[in-house]
Amino acid sequence: MQPRQARSIAERLHLGDRDRDGAPMLAHIRRVVHSTPDEARTVAWLHEALESGAVSERTLLEAGLDDVELNALRLLSRPAWCRSDRGYMAHIELIACAAGRSGRLARTVKIADLRDRIAHPRAHQDDWCPPYARGLRRLLGAVGAESVIAATG
Repeated sequence: MQPRQARSIAERLHLGDRDRDGAPMLAHIRRVVHSTPDEARTVAWLHEALESGAVSERTLLEAGLDDVELNALRLLSRPAWCRSDRGYMAHIELIACAAGRSGRLARTVKIADLRDRIAHPRAHQDDWCPPYARGLRRLLGAVGAESVIAATG
């Protein structure tokens, strides 16, 4: 799928959506998109789509999303059980260890997502806030290890 198609879908899906602190969800999504390289922008535009439940995988595939991009979105979609530090870090670990292009896309987008969440903290209705900085360190470590392996491979 072309990034412009993904943008159109994201803008339609998240029009009027707000983060817990009242900020437009699209502002967060746009910042993430602008922090990713071109090859990750389709996934970046849609990184909140599956988690919101506003669109089905089938609809995205019919719109032109490919299997690699869909797998990256699946990795990025945090299940409901991830409302604890341990659960959240298990989710991050899945992204950190995911193989292939889907894993690389998911890591790229999640790193941009976490950087944005750290730079623009949001209010949480309950007292739990995901350990964004810890997750970011883990993903940066995984990307660094990938680079070393690729250079010596």
